[in-house]
Amino acid sequence: MPSDPDTGLTSRASEFERAFEATFATCSVVNREEAEHFVAHGFVVVKGAFSKDHASHISEQAWRELKMVHGVDQDDPGTWARPGPGPGPAGYARLKGSDKQHRLQSLAPKALQAQFDLVGGAHRFPSNGEHLAWGEGVVSNLGVEDDPRWQAPAGRQPGWHKDGWHFRHFLNSPEQALVTVPIYTDIRPRSGGTYLAIDSIGPVARLLSDSPAGIHPDSVQGGGYLIPGLVDQCREFGELTGEAGDMALLHPYMLHRVSINPSTRPRFIANMAPVLSEPMKFDRAPSDQYSLVELATLHALGQSSCKFQQERPMKAFKPLPFRDEEEKRIEGEHLRDEMRVFAERGIVSPSWGQECGYMSNREFISN
Repeated sequence: MPSDPDTGLTSRASEFERAFEATFATCSVVNREEAEHFVAHGFVVVKGAFSKDHASHISEQAWRELKMVHGVDQDDPGTWARPGPGPGPAGYARLKGSDKQHRLQSLAPKALQAQFDLVGGAHRFPSNGEHLAWGEGVVSNLGVEDDPRWQAPAGRQPGWHKDGWHFRHFLNSPEQALVTVPIYTDIRPRSGGTYLAIDSIGPVARLLSDSPAGIHPDSVQGGGYLIPGLVDQCREFGELTGEAGDMALLHPYMLHRVSINPSTRPRFIANMAPVLSEPMKFDRAPSDQYSLVELATLHALGQSSCKFQQERPMKAFKPLPFRDEEEKRIEGEHLRDEMRVFAERGIVSPSWGQECGYMSNREFISN
């Protein structure tokens, strides 16, 4: 029967709402406000996801490693600026911790169930999530008091990236179900919390939806040529805060970056990447419930369903820091081929990107 121009939009909205209600009905830890926030904004902080005792244990171990490996004294903030290996601001280091693995079933059942809630149930993980575990590695951001280099989160800054340096990125990629961030110390504003491009799910989803051949992982890492164009589409930026024992869960498309810590409040977190047992789906039948991650993707695309068919197989990559020279050469050629193809599609790196350390495909613009 005839309809006015708004009927299609209303119908899609109703269909999306029904899908959300069906999915939310299966959640047992994430409440309605948190589920709605995740779908709308791509992240949620689950309060009290694990014990403060465990947070203290990890923090104490981190301080010991900082002392032994980097000469950092917990009681002397003047030593905190000593750099760790690799890029990052003063006081930033990736710490190995011990080799011990903590099964979430026993360590943090609330943290485990919250992940189940967001991905659509335990069955969406291999072995029903029984083997999900956290190690004891830590990402430290100790900081320098009143560091004059501190800037509020904004788009035209270096280091924005999409996690996933080890696989070709597709809209439906299963290799990273979530960005899972256990918080081991209280993180107040302006205390080294990870910066988030909160409205980045849409730009990334649109790019991936329009790229059925997938994209090279190097294109969206900290110097990736696609990042400036993606972050230019974002208008909402923030910093991750929380308390020891909280856990942040980010949509796998969320762009984020390290921040400078201008305080004497140390920040310890970790970053885990649970894997799905099969690729995401965005055109599920009514009897097959979407996950909240999938619904957040559809919400960002402005659709109630989306047919996506990848044109190339999933592929694992050796992360850039671990490639030998020949591997770097080969992958560099593949990346340049992709950069040329994207330039021909009209997807060109903004000129400001190179000033912030990003690669550019502007050389492939046709004259």
